Amino acid sequence: MTNTVKNSQPTVAVYGSTGHTGSYVLDELQRRAITPILVGRNEIRMQAAAEAAGLADAEIRVADLDDPAALTAAFADVDVVISTLPAYVRFGEPVLAAAIAAGAHYTDTAGEQLFVKKAFDEYGPRAEAAGVTVLSGVTNSNLPGDLLGYLAARQVAGPAEIVMSLIARGEGGGSRGSAETVLAGLDWFRSGGWHYEGGALRTGPMDRHPFMTFPEDPEPTAVAKFQQPPVLTIPRHTDVSFVAGVVGAEMLSQLAGFTPELLDSLPEPGGDLRYDFVLDAIGTDGTAVRATLSGPDAYRDTAIMAVEAATRLAVGDLKPGALAPAEAFDPTEFLNSLAPHSITWQINQGR
Repeated sequence: MTNTVKNSQPTVAVYGSTGHTGSYVLDELQRRAITPILVGRNEIRMQAAAEAAGLADAEIRVADLDDPAALTAAFADVDVVISTLPAYVRFGEPVLAAAIAAGAHYTDTAGEQLFVKKAFDEYGPRAEAAGVTVLSGVTNSNLPGDLLGYLAARQVAGPAEIVMSLIARGEGGGSRGSAETVLAGLDWFRSGGWHYEGGALRTGPMDRHPFMTFPEDPEPTAVAKFQQPPVLTIPRHTDVSFVAGVVGAEMLSQLAGFTPELLDSLPEPGGDLRYDFVLDAIGTDGTAVRATLSGPDAYRDTAIMAVEAATRLAVGDLKPGALAPAEAFDPTEFLNSLAPHSITWQINQGR
């Protein structure tokens, strides 16, 4: 279904509504007076999630990931699908494939480079042929990373060099879904994934940016390469010579002890989940700008961004195929739309 919905509320299907981020997606849809269709394998859990979000009248459709026909049928009359699964490299493809087959636009909260690349390479042509738009990887770091990369790079002499990092400012922990995502692609996360250099994606070590000074920190922090999906998307629309994600080296070293047994001991996230997303763009003349986005809750903010993206996709006036955020939306306008949720951004000279 790809009819425009400019004069009415869109028909939104959510797959993964019973998870932590999924619950925030339902909350945001309810706040916007949009009653979604919940799709998944467990009817009882989906009904409980709907009621908890004040959406007791939401339609529930049962469709398992291993049943493509049921998934496609579940999405047949919707404008846009929001997928909020853990471990997209293991579970994400059936929902994406079914959305395209049903003629629905699609977005997700994937954080894995490997899945986002597959969404572009394998599913982008299928989406284009079906006349629908795919926007994969809408999270509190991926979407800002792409939009801020677009804006920051245009303030320096190109081709720009870009390095980015997500910094947790609170003491709150990650969700089980996040841990499951890391475990599903543990070797990739440990390796640092891809960076972009010399016109190509590259694995292995990079020869620059061993330190980064984070906001409010008096001293530079030793950092290590870390897989970030904007590494894949920024070169699609921006003149860059180098793009990489980094994380504190000490944090990356903690992945050495990550095991499946850890999942059972993890509580749901709570406490302080504030964060900063930082992106530095350096021009060929050495001048630099720093773009920063800050928010109060990484999971809530991811959900808000995903719903905002989904409602825009549902209008149906975007180019079909797989798009980067800056290819789909005006970067400044989208970032400004997040201000009512206490999500703020800025670009300043220097770093």
